[in-house]
Amino acid sequence: AVAHLQAMSEHDVGEPGAEAICALRSEGTEVPSIETDVTTLTYDGVSCEVVRVNDALATVEQMALGEGDLLPGPFDLVFVDADKTRLFEYVEAMISNDCILKKGGLIVVDNVLWKGLVLEASSGDFSSSVGRNDNNNDDDNNSNSDDDDYDDDDYSRGSDAVAARKSRRARKLASKMHAFNSRVVRDDRLEVLVLPMRDGLSVIRKR
Repeated sequence: AVAHLQAMSEHDVGEPGAEAICALRSEGTEVPSIETDVTTLTYDGVSCEVVRVNDALATVEQMALGEGDLLPGPFDLVFVDADKTRLFEYVEAMISNDCILKKGGLIVVDNVLWKGLVLEASSGDFSSSVGRNDNNNDDDNNSNSDDDDYDDDDYSRGSDAVAARKSRRARKLASKMHAFNSRVVRDDRLEVLVLPMRDGLSVIRKR
């Protein structure tokens, strides 16, 4: 992610920036590693810091309490791309007071439709997900406490076993995203708009 931000900082957010990011994703291209805990980027005369932390949620909760070394807020907008099993804990930290997010500020959360399976999770009918190909690797990065790794036995049984395991995992994560969406809708402190683009994007407004 930092490499993408660096490309945008150096090449702008238009076509040159998009080409630079695509080049990073090209086969055989080595993405530059970021060795420092704090990376400073500048775009259009405005600087920002990207900070590496060991426990993102604990850091956010510290910020909400006004504790720790990171007290940069309050922000107008916060983008959350994190552990799918703990998404509402991030939201709660931001709406508990105004330390991180201003009143009227926005929280943007991705993957809220989870490959289209969230609708099926709401009804409990996952019939269309059997054999569904899972090409989205976001769950590999964002669901640390619920990671169903594939073992050698799965591969020895062939691609059907791997596909079935992926399908089970996708259904489980879809159910968690459905629970998150339902909780946000029921919370009187929030207003939410779900955009059906890509894997689903929720724009949540703090009242």
